[in-house]
Amino acid sequence: VFKNGSNKISNNLKQTLFIALLIIAHLSYAQNYLDLAKFEYTTTPINSFETEEATTSLTELNGNLTIPIVFSEKFTLLTGVTYEQTTASFAPERDHESLVGITLKLGMNVSHNSKWSSTYMLLPKISSDMKKVGSKDYQIGGAVLMKYTKSEHFNYKFGAYGNTELFGPFLVPIFGFYYLSPSNKFEANVLLPLSVDMNYAVSTSTRFGLNFKGQIRTYNLNTPIGNESSRYLTRSTNELYSYIQYSIKNDINLQFGFGRSIGRSYRMYDEKVSLATSLIYFGDNRNQLNTDFSDSWLFKATVFYRLNLHNQND
Repeated sequence: VFKNGSNKISNNLKQTLFIALLIIAHLSYAQNYLDLAKFEYTTTPINSFETEEATTSLTELNGNLTIPIVFSEKFTLLTGVTYEQTTASFAPERDHESLVGITLKLGMNVSHNSKWSSTYMLLPKISSDMKKVGSKDYQIGGAVLMKYTKSEHFNYKFGAYGNTELFGPFLVPIFGFYYLSPSNKFEANVLLPLSVDMNYAVSTSTRFGLNFKGQIRTYNLNTPIGNESSRYLTRSTNELYSYIQYSIKNDINLQFGFGRSIGRSYRMYDEKVSLATSLIYFGDNRNQLNTDFSDSWLFKATVFYRLNLHNQND
C-alpha cells in the first residue's frame, strides 16, 4: 500500500513538474529543453608572465542552479544561484589564491502575447578573495531581456546588463538570437557580446559544437600588494573552444572541450573609471599593479542536467 501510494505521489509530482515546464517551454518557444543545473571545470596548466620567467597554472570551477516557479502561462518566477571560483597566481610574487563570486538570481519571465516576452533579473553578488567579507565585497547587478518570436524555429533578443563593478558603473547592451533547424540537428544560440554557441547533432545522443564566452568580473582583494587602500582585480576573459557533448540516462549530459583563451587579463588596480562597457572604459587613468600572463590552451569538462521537454511522455 505504501509503495503504491509513494509511486502515485511521485507520478503526480512528475506530471505537475512537466506541466509547469511545458509552460516555460511555451515562453521559450523553439528551445525545447531547460538546463536546471550545470557544473563546469576549466584548466590552463601553464601560463607565462609577460615580463618574468615565472609561470602559473589557472583553474576555474563554476556552478549554476536554476529554479523556475510557474504561477501562470504568462508569469514565471526565476530563482537560482551561480558560483564562480578562479584559482591562480595573479602576480609573480604572489602565491596561488582563489577568487570567488556567488550570485543570487531573482527575477521573472513575463509573456505579453504570442510574439513578445520579457525577462527581468536582479543579481546581487559577493565577489571577493573571501579572506574577509565587508562592504567592498558586495555588488548589485541586473538585466533586462526582450524576446520576439519570429517563427517556430527562430527568435531574437535584445536588452542590457548592468552591474556596480569595483572599477565603477558597468553597462552592456545585449543582442542575440536563437535558431533551431527544422531537422533539430543544427542549433545556434547567440547572445552578443557574452556568448555564442553553435552545435550539430550527429546522433540522438552526440553533438559537436563551437563555443565562445566573454566575461568581465571584478573581485575585491583583502590581501595587500602594496600600500593601496582599495585593491581589486578585474578579470577579462575570452574563450573559444570546440566540444563534444554526449547525453546519457536521466537527461544528464557530459561535455568535453578544448580551445584557447584570447586576449584575457587578470589585472589589479586601486583606481576607478567613470563608466565602462564591454569594449570601452571612459575616464580610464588607472595604473596596473601587476604583470599580465599570456594566453594559453584550455581544457574544459562540463556536466549538466537538461530536461528535454519534447521527450516527456509520462
